[in-house]
Amino acid sequence: AQLAGELRQSIFMAVSKNGGHLASNLGVVELSIALHYVYEFGRFPAGPDRLLFDVGHQCYAHKMLTGRAAKFDTLRKKGSVSGFPSPVESDYDLFAVGHAGTAISTAVGMARGDAHMKRNNNVVAMIGDASIVNGMAFEGLNNAGTLKRQMLIVLNDNGMSISQPQGAFSQYLERVRVSTTYSEFMRLSKNLVHQLPTSLADRIEALWRHFKEGVKSAVWPGQIFEAMGIKYMGPLDGHDLPGLVNMLAEIKHVDSPILLHIKTIKGNGYEVVANDPTKMHSPAAFTVNGCRVEINKGSGKSWTTAFADAMIALAKSDPRVVALTAAMPDGTGLSKFEKEIPGRYYDTGICESHLTGMAAGMCKSGMRPFAAIYSTFIQRAFDQVWQEVVLNGLPVAFCMDRAGFVGDDGAVHHGFCDQAFLRPMPGIVLAAPSDEAELNRAVRFQLSLDTASAIRYPRDNVPACNFEDVIPPPLRGLASQEWQLGISRTLREGADATLIVYGALTEHALIASEELATEGINVEVIDARFCKPLDGAMLTRVLKHARQPVFTIEDHALQNGFGSAVIEHAVAHDLPTQQITRLGMPDRLIAHATRKEQLVEVGLDAAGIAKSVRGAVQRVTVEVLRTATRSETAIS
Repeated sequence: AQLAGELRQSIFMAVSKNGGHLASNLGVVELSIALHYVYEFGRFPAGPDRLLFDVGHQCYAHKMLTGRAAKFDTLRKKGSVSGFPSPVESDYDLFAVGHAGTAISTAVGMARGDAHMKRNNNVVAMIGDASIVNGMAFEGLNNAGTLKRQMLIVLNDNGMSISQPQGAFSQYLERVRVSTTYSEFMRLSKNLVHQLPTSLADRIEALWRHFKEGVKSAVWPGQIFEAMGIKYMGPLDGHDLPGLVNMLAEIKHVDSPILLHIKTIKGNGYEVVANDPTKMHSPAAFTVNGCRVEINKGSGKSWTTAFADAMIALAKSDPRVVALTAAMPDGTGLSKFEKEIPGRYYDTGICESHLTGMAAGMCKSGMRPFAAIYSTFIQRAFDQVWQEVVLNGLPVAFCMDRAGFVGDDGAVHHGFCDQAFLRPMPGIVLAAPSDEAELNRAVRFQLSLDTASAIRYPRDNVPACNFEDVIPPPLRGLASQEWQLGISRTLREGADATLIVYGALTEHALIASEELATEGINVEVIDARFCKPLDGAMLTRVLKHARQPVFTIEDHALQNGFGSAVIEHAVAHDLPTQQITRLGMPDRLIAHATRKEQLVEVGLDAAGIAKSVRGAVQRVTVEVLRTATRSETAIS
């Protein structure tokens, strides 16, 4: 109890200072202690037992129990403890994870691998009630049932997930939580049969087996798991530490796959968290004032909030508009939409593939679905975007939050490859707004299309003012018009270099251009708006006769991103490419830090952009002087 209290206090204090996943971590403290007490989760690969996390955001107690308590107060800070499992950080973390539904499959793989290597390791996978509805989790369960050796799946059931759980399986688990009928009935019946004379007991046995199966099908809470070949045990109180230890010790040596159903309370131990587990699932830094929690909100309006406002306005203008999310109503801003327009809001749970298929079906039926989804999660629905949406020519609108660097959630959540895998899909329209006014135009434009589309925006604040309000008057008229397919806008004119910016980094490019102007370097800044289709006329103008440096700037991987699209277009149209420099996310993992720190690290902040432009302009100037000198020498 003392250790549990100390761990909870450390978690609460660290998250209150740095932000992070709070409610779920407070709920699994006793479970984490019990697992580490019973099993030997040594450093991989020498450690005899294996612990795998699904999603991994509930790993805080595990981290402190495995040697990271001393620096846990710097949780999620650059160079310190990550908020998710990280093998780079510790050998006790077997997989770097952050997406749902994966742990059972990797656990099955480790169990099979250990068997081939003649090792008898215990393998434990911890998964939550929200994650287990994911398709991959069920695929893993289906295969786990064929194992002929030990494997433990711990189902952490807090009845909440991130927000209210969705779907029939969550309702099934709710029935499981209150069902002790079967276990008690079977215990009493078995005792009664054993007290009968042997001859009578034998005759009853056949009838008993049929009767037992009927009762089991009717009331046994673990039937769905047992049907897959996995022994079900529970539900068990996840805050009863002695009970957890005893149960785990009993099942540790059972030579078959087991699912242990644990009931926990999200936010347990801190009333201010338990009373509002949705708000306190993953709060920013906060302070506690009496019985109230005050989130330390920064100034400014987030892209997420701006998107929610745009969607509400759009839905009010067109009754066909519906909004969909995969268990991220707060993260995508759609919780605000649900309150305003509840009848046209759908939460599928953590099922991105299903969400996309459902969106296709709704679209086919005449609705206009807008699927709000994190950039890092849409890759989980790649095949459905292609087959159900693009192949069928359906105008589903994808709105990708958390595009680019995401800050302290780290590498697993960076939205770095959405353009790369969407760009090859025929007919899809890809775009990125640069400010709030552009975001509103973007969603209106998506509604006007008769083909699939996807817009992207970061986990950040929108610029304090819309660029059309501050750019030179001659440029304002075109810059403030409604979107036209494949048409960019010019925000600043200049002859020394051109910056073609895709999306939210436009603000940084404009700041860089102001800095360069004080040095006598005049830079043209173009807000590209579109990655597909590109503004061909603009690219021809910029590239055809230019000798000045041209930069493409994007908050996306350089491979197959916006810059690659520009170069491909130039090559296809016989335009020169030697003056083009691509700035974007490099081909390496960028660890957790603030988004600002991550942009600085890779040179995508205003100062980094200015430095790149300055260097390129200086090189061009030197080359011009050399050419002039050679010409003069030849003449003389």
